[in-house]
Amino acid sequence: MFAFSIITVISLVTAASSHPLLQPKAPCRPMGNGTINIGSYQLYPENVDFDEQSCLLCKFSETQSQENLGHIGALYNASVVVYDPYEGSVVSTIEFANITRTPPFHIGGVAWDPYLQSRDGKSADEITILVDAAAAHETAGRDISGDNYLIRYSPSTHSVLWSTNLTRTSGTRYGGPQDIEHDARGNIYVLGTYPGTIQRVSRTGGLASEWFVPSTKPLDHAVVGYTGFAAVRDSSVLLVTDARNRSAEGGALYTFDMDASRGAPRVVPIAYAEADQVIRPADAIYLPRKYGGEVLLITEHDAVSVVRSRKGGGGKGEKSPSWRAAEFLGRIPNPTELASSGGLVTAAVEIGGRVYIVEEWFTDPLVPGTSAGNRTSFPLVDITAQLDALVNRH
Repeated sequence: MFAFSIITVISLVTAASSHPLLQPKAPCRPMGNGTINIGSYQLYPENVDFDEQSCLLCKFSETQSQENLGHIGALYNASVVVYDPYEGSVVSTIEFANITRTPPFHIGGVAWDPYLQSRDGKSADEITILVDAAAAHETAGRDISGDNYLIRYSPSTHSVLWSTNLTRTSGTRYGGPQDIEHDARGNIYVLGTYPGTIQRVSRTGGLASEWFVPSTKPLDHAVVGYTGFAAVRDSSVLLVTDARNRSAEGGALYTFDMDASRGAPRVVPIAYAEADQVIRPADAIYLPRKYGGEVLLITEHDAVSVVRSRKGGGGKGEKSPSWRAAEFLGRIPNPTELASSGGLVTAAVEIGGRVYIVEEWFTDPLVPGTSAGNRTSFPLVDITAQLDALVNRH
């Protein structure tokens, strides 16, 4: 196992996926309309999360006070950038010795545990970080070599609480971990894409268990399977998208019961207005808080599909949508000017009541001697008006 030591840490509350959050102490200030352009050399954001609880975590920041921060996973550099969207500035960069700018490692997901509380009832400060080997994602699962790690980290003490080698459980049978989620009972879930698996680790660490592995034997890790997690707030429902090996027939949406001892996928039937409409999950999924867990965004690289939990299946008016059935509301395309330059949609995030899509450039030539391209500006594109129009029209 490689050594974990932190070079630079100022503030860290970040996630690779949509996750439930504790009730914020105060509402975040509303964001203005329009695209946010993040100036950060070699950022290449795979995922972005905005923490509604950051006013409780600002004690870890030496330069900010009582403000809500955005947090961005820099994929290729395997680091985390902490960003203030209100000031439009990078607050800090978190780097890890023997990980950051060290092939073959990527940081595929970082998530603050929203359920952990300290003795005084306030949010505690433990972070789960997923470090993954790049080969699986670069070869679409044909090569799943390399170690993958789950790290539990405390920003207040600048220390690693524990680390787990996920590859000790998966071996050479499956790979490509890229997303993480937490549940209220202290479990951490790790999504693997090739061919579609879920490992579970307790909050105290230890060996990962195989919570869900397909029964097909032998497993074919060249199959592109699960792509994204989204946990429904105040429930045990875990939403998972499946690319179905990028089939022309489209992908699938499943729910898992996080209270179960072993995972069992249940398909969520999706009603489409037109026969040729399908979801095409290619990356992360996200549940904007403004819609109470009823609306799911599925990033598809060239667009975002919008799906809503149907009435009678845990839909509108219910405290926690159960997603027993869903309806397809429509698709929001990637802006033409960004798509023509090679930009792809990899994630979505809500910041101060506005919803944005994250743009990534996978094909930029690498700067010699580094693991990323030379791009310096990365937009978060405001899709709030288009999204509201789709949701309100149906």
